Amino acid sequence: MIWYKDNNSDIVVSTRIRLARNLDNTPFPNALGDKKAVSEKIKDAILNGNSTLAKDFDFIDLDSMSAPEKRAMAEEHLISPDMCSGTGKSVLINKDKTMSIMLMEEDHIRLQIIKSGCCPDEAYSLASKVDDVIEERLTYAFDPDFGYLTACPTNTGTGMRASLMLHLPALTMSDNISKLISSAGSLGIEVRGLYGEGTKAYGSLYQISNRATLGISEEQTIEKLKNIVGQMVEMEKKARAALEKDNADALRDRLFRSYGTLKYAVVMSSAEAKSLLSDVMLGQNMGILPKDGKIDPLECMILSEPALICGGKELPSAERDKKRAEFIRKNI
Repeated sequence: MIWYKDNNSDIVVSTRIRLARNLDNTPFPNALGDKKAVSEKIKDAILNGNSTLAKDFDFIDLDSMSAPEKRAMAEEHLISPDMCSGTGKSVLINKDKTMSIMLMEEDHIRLQIIKSGCCPDEAYSLASKVDDVIEERLTYAFDPDFGYLTACPTNTGTGMRASLMLHLPALTMSDNISKLISSAGSLGIEVRGLYGEGTKAYGSLYQISNRATLGISEEQTIEKLKNIVGQMVEMEKKARAALEKDNADALRDRLFRSYGTLKYAVVMSSAEAKSLLSDVMLGQNMGILPKDGKIDPLECMILSEPALICGGKELPSAERDKKRAEFIRKNI
């Protein structure tokens, strides 16, 4: 099931493993003349090379989709934001939307596993198995000294980015998040926003991922990430306890005000929705607010994103904000 539906996670919201791979003796996508031909070669290797994968995946040519439709897929984290621009790109997505294989992004292949909760070992195991199946039919660009060769040198080596998405509202409210980000950076960990590099942490959602891919194994990378995220989780728990102990009335007032606004607002921007829904997530997880909505706040947050709330269509911002408020009122 797609990562944000029926997600009962508290602090660690989701896990993502992404493997970057390129074909041997083939220019990287930014220097590739015929992207379609290379994509067809990869598609054939995946869909015709293994009967299990063939039954489980759907192939989508992104050139056949409108810009809003592509943005909607990116909002669900099924493709990266970079896949929304340019031509010659495509993706294979499995039936339960936990796996996508992006073709012709920065690299020829970006294999992604995304699941709810904290499960990096399980996600990596699945990614590795699918990667092995693909490699049975294709030869990857690989160097004995440097590992997997990638378009961006920062991915060379394992080609793996392991990422855990954390909901850290208490650390954000208490202004301790900047210290956490600074200390994580010194440990070789990236802290980014909801949609990765260059995005803001709306809704107090942060992506925590490894920086190094060279000179460290996949297993070591995951173990290091789990250890650091474990410390972040404990910091968030302590920050929540401190808020409830020292500012209980102010905390409850904020959370109930956010809940009430979501229940009755007629117009709402995407940024405001994320902020208020984050408060409701916190209130429900702390047992302060009721869990009586049709869907949980995280699902509301994703499904009320600009392209998704418009059903993959272009709508004026005023109409979009009205639809968002209506959707949240009916479901929160």
